[in-house]
Amino acid sequence: MSSWTDISSKVDSGDVFLFHGPGAESEIIEDIDQTPFSHVALGVRLPGHDRPLLWTSDEITSLQDQIDHGERSGVHLLDAEAVLELCMKRKYSNGQHYRFAWRRLHANRDRSFMSSLESFMRDVDGRAFPSLEQMALHFAEGKMGISTNCRTFYCSELATATYVHLALLPADTLINSLSPGDFSSSNRLPLQNGARLDQEISFTL
Repeated sequence: MSSWTDISSKVDSGDVFLFHGPGAESEIIEDIDQTPFSHVALGVRLPGHDRPLLWTSDEITSLQDQIDHGERSGVHLLDAEAVLELCMKRKYSNGQHYRFAWRRLHANRDRSFMSSLESFMRDVDGRAFPSLEQMALHFAEGKMGISTNCRTFYCSELATATYVHLALLPADTLINSLSPGDFSSSNRLPLQNGARLDQEISFTL
């Protein structure tokens, strides 16, 4: 088991972060997906930020978005350590707590890659997080080959859309066809252009 101190300096843009949440909603997602993860986010490194950031869509409302500096749920770019600390502060009646894993992305992070990432983040930052009913509908439609409208994003939709935009996944990938578990080591994403992900490393804060 690694620690956040061990890995924080190694985090780079496009790395995958996986979360196991002990709450009831998270357990439903993990049961349906048959994986130990209910949330996925992507690491980001930007000039002027000496700490790694997380590109994520969630229901956090108390942390400042590093793009528009607002505090709201939905799609936002947050300080990674602040997100992890917030997760660990949550109390659950079953006595469990969040668990985290990191997968390092190996890809050509040239100027075009970073420019595309920053452009995409500016375009979709602030999009709403869907309701549980909308999320279930989007996911079911994705499994049936029906694309979503992208007016809202749940976590794996955002991660998938970002990877498609960066040409890490094929352009015809439906963004609502993948789940958090698809980004884990137990599944094989159809990465392209020489990109690959390391096995996940579990870590503590």
